[in-house]
Amino acid sequence: MKTVRFRTQVDPDVSYPDETFREEVTIYLNDPDGWSRWYAFEYAPTGPAKLIRLSSKKAIKAVGCGEDELSCAILGGSDIWLNADRWMQGAPKSRLPLMEYRQYMVSHEMGHSLGYDHVKCPGSGPVPVMVQQTLGIGSCEPNTKVTEIDLRSK
Repeated sequence: MKTVRFRTQVDPDVSYPDETFREEVTIYLNDPDGWSRWYAFEYAPTGPAKLIRLSSKKAIKAVGCGEDELSCAILGGSDIWLNADRWMQGAPKSRLPLMEYRQYMVSHEMGHSLGYDHVKCPGSGPVPVMVQQTLGIGSCEPNTKVTEIDLRSK
């Protein structure tokens, strides 16, 4: 199993406790139904690591992530920007409660960082994590678990 080192950061223009964010991200990354079935996630305050940031729309736009309403990660890269507004409010079109939506956010963007690309709703059943659930899930069912469809998106 490959170890993935990560650290977290709450951007200065976002009001959210740093320690709470780190604890939540750590829990989400180590969810047994997520990427932790294939990767071991290790918090690393120093040294090489993926940086997971809780960022404002302004910061997301400034780094060139396209839509500032969404979160962003570079495919196969080390930087992840989680949209603070979505972290606080969720996304109604995902049909997920807030805590589950946060799980989805972390899993989806970490998936990109690990090299997994977007997929589409297969038409029925649980929606894959690599679907842009923020924009809607079509006829799929709400889901935060990594699916076989997700695994084939690399």
